Amino acid sequence: MKILVTDEGEVAREIAAEIEAEVVVGDSPYRVSQERPDIVIHTYETPYYEANVDKARAWNVNTWLAINIARAAHRVGAKNVYLSSSMIFNGRRGFYKETSTPDPLNYYGITKLAGETGIASLGNYLILRVGLLFSLSFKGLLSGLLKNLILRGKVICNKNFYFSAISTKELGKVISQLLLKEATGVINVGNRINQCEAFKEIASYFPGQVIERDGEHFDLSLDDWLIRSFGIKLSFKRDIKELLIVPQKNGQTLNRSLSSLLNL
Repeated sequence: MKILVTDEGEVAREIAAEIEAEVVVGDSPYRVSQERPDIVIHTYETPYYEANVDKARAWNVNTWLAINIARAAHRVGAKNVYLSSSMIFNGRRGFYKETSTPDPLNYYGITKLAGETGIASLGNYLILRVGLLFSLSFKGLLSGLLKNLILRGKVICNKNFYFSAISTKELGKVISQLLLKEATGVINVGNRINQCEAFKEIASYFPGQVIERDGEHFDLSLDDWLIRSFGIKLSFKRDIKELLIVPQKNGQTLNRSLSSLLNL
C-alpha cells in the first residue's frame, strides 16, 4: 500500500511513523498522478492563526488546493483522508456530533468546511474533524498557554471553556487504526475536557499555578461516540503523560527537563 501525505510537517511525520506502508510526499495534483497512491492524506494546511489574517492563502490551501489534489486522487482510485477541525462549529453548544449542523467559528473553519464539502462530493473519503492539536513543538491554540505553565509556572484559564484536544502523536496512531479498519465518512477525533482541568493535569507533572477565571461559556467539544465504536478510546490525560514523561530502562519514569521544552 502506498500513502501520499501533502507536506512534511509534524502531523505527516507522526502518521508516517505509525503506518506500516510506503509513505511519499506530494503537494500537487501532478504528484498524485505520478505516484498513484492508494490513499492521500491531506496534511498540508494554512493553520487557524494564519488563516484568519491571510484569508486568500487560507482559501487557496485549505480549500482549493485540497480539492484539486483530491480530484487527482479520485482519478487514480485513491481514498482521500481530509483533516478538518472542530472550528467548523461556533462553540455555543458543544458535544458536536458528526451529524450536527456546522456554523464555522472563524475563517479557518469556513475553509475547512468548504474543503470537506468538495472532497465528500467525490466519494471514497474519510473526513476527520480533529480537536485542538498539541505537542511540545506544535504551534496551535494551546501552545502559548502550555509554554506559560511549564516555563513560567503560571497560567490563567477559563473554567467555562470546553474543547476536544489530541496530541499530534496520538492523531498519527488514530489515523493508522482507522485506515486499517477501512473507515469512511465523517468521524470526530477528540473528546471533551475543560480548559482548567487540562492545565491542572499538566501542572501535576510540572508544578505551576493554574489560575481559574469565570469567563464566557464556550464549548468546542466533539462527541466521540462514533470513534469509540471503532475500539479507539481517546484520553487527554494519557496524551499528556506520554508527552511529558520519559520512560527509563530501570522501569522508572522521569519528567522531561525544561530545556527540552524550550522550543514550545
